Amino acid sequence: MKKLLFLLAAFITVSTFAQQPCTSCPITVTVSNSPVTNPAPQRGLVKYKTAKKTYTTAKKPVSTVYRYAPKYQAPVKKVEYQEVEVNATPNQNAENIFPLTGNAGVGTLEPIAALELKRNAGDGKNKNFLLQLSNIWSPKGLNEPTIVFSNGDLNPTNTSYWTLGARVSGNEVDKDPVAFKIGFKAPNETDEHEFFSIDSYQGRVKIGNVNTNYDGYKLFVEEGILTEKVKVAVKNSEDWFDHVFNTEYKLMPLTDLEKYISNNKHLPDMPTTKEVMTSGLDLGKTNGLLLKKVEELTLYLIELKKELDQTKKEIADLKK
Repeated sequence: MKKLLFLLAAFITVSTFAQQPCTSCPITVTVSNSPVTNPAPQRGLVKYKTAKKTYTTAKKPVSTVYRYAPKYQAPVKKVEYQEVEVNATPNQNAENIFPLTGNAGVGTLEPIAALELKRNAGDGKNKNFLLQLSNIWSPKGLNEPTIVFSNGDLNPTNTSYWTLGARVSGNEVDKDPVAFKIGFKAPNETDEHEFFSIDSYQGRVKIGNVNTNYDGYKLFVEEGILTEKVKVAVKNSEDWFDHVFNTEYKLMPLTDLEKYISNNKHLPDMPTTKEVMTSGLDLGKTNGLLLKKVEELTLYLIELKKELDQTKKEIADLKK
């Protein structure tokens, strides 16, 4: 009888525990991370839906479970910096040095300026490019990579600077030729003035604000040139008129010369005032023409001297 009562109590206990959920039993869970909404990252919280969880206990299965993803953060670019000690020993294979203080060198480990660029000389065919300035072409902007030398004044009114640059390509607005140029912006002025340029069309050099639309010339200067010496080379010997003294040279009779001067108001071969004002004065050619006129004048004087001597002789014979 005691055995029967013990078995009955054990059965009731087991049945009671079978009706309670087992908190220590293993749980099989399948989780899906597919979001309900657009999978693209969004700021704030995004709701995610998991798959059904299947329990191995008597606990009632849960159909859906929700959780929240953490707040979205934009990706951050990882930047690594390397600090170099001032007196650190450089790598034996290093070619450049960029210390925290002192001089920086490219191609040299012992720079003697704030920035020094050095490279071995080329083979005579390839240029030794140490620095290249480029810009992306703009159809309406100035395509001019430029270096600025400024006085460093932060007040825009007092700021002045020199510019050294190059117009590397034209645009759809300006028709100026490609050119290397030097400009200056003075204090209290808004515009930069171009003082010097060398254009790519025949290598013309311009100093100041002067029109360069003339072929056959290399140097254009505004206002004037002050120099202690000017030497003009003569390309053709015919532009220097020593042949005037040749015996076969025909001198214009003085009577014809008088008529020419009366009609034209200038000497033969010499440019007129209108021509000089329009085309300027060719210094070498003009000096050659002046020499020609002096030589012709000398021949006229010699001829007149002969005639005068002949006249004196004839008068002396008449007096005898």
